[in-house]
Amino acid sequence: MTIAPETDRWLTAPNVITTSRIVGSPALVPLAIAQQMTWLAALAIFLVFTEWLDGYLARRSHATSAVGARLDTVADAVFYSSVLLALIAYQPDLVATEKYWMLVAITSYALNWLACLIKFRRLPSYHTWAAKGVWLIIIPGTALWLAGITPWLVRLSMVCVTLANTEAILITWVLRECRVDVPSLWHARKINWRVAADEHVAMRQENG
Repeated sequence: MTIAPETDRWLTAPNVITTSRIVGSPALVPLAIAQQMTWLAALAIFLVFTEWLDGYLARRSHATSAVGARLDTVADAVFYSSVLLALIAYQPDLVATEKYWMLVAITSYALNWLACLIKFRRLPSYHTWAAKGVWLIIIPGTALWLAGITPWLVRLSMVCVTLANTEAILITWVLRECRVDVPSLWHARKINWRVAADEHVAMRQENG
């Protein structure tokens, strides 16, 4: 497992792509209001693609950094908020029927942020496997829901989002210091074991 180092790198290709997601996501809302669904779908697909692309480029170019990881967290929040507002603008009645499922997921997201802010005074940037994997359910679930076929897959995705955020809260609780790019709770425990082992070795060296 590779944990992104605490660097101050900013002007990198992955960070520029992440910034484009922050800038582009709010455009989803006026497109939804104007009922420009072709452009809305195209922009949403592009923004989801940038979510994958920035991480891929960061790993391939060895440009991962704590700055980039936290910038990605902000970009995700802006994107999710924009998608929710766009859905409300496009199909307010449809969103109202699923408001309780969505409210649970949104609350878990907020609690995830709050837990990390309280403990570490920073936003969580774990980018867990669970958080990434939930998109495999969200995308087809939303498509089937908006098409009027079934709401159950999007409901399942909200449950999965809640579980992913619950894991992130547990990661915050387990970690002794703030880290970025922690794939799972098991990895968080592994980090603690490694830190404890390093401290034990350092104490033995101090004591001769």
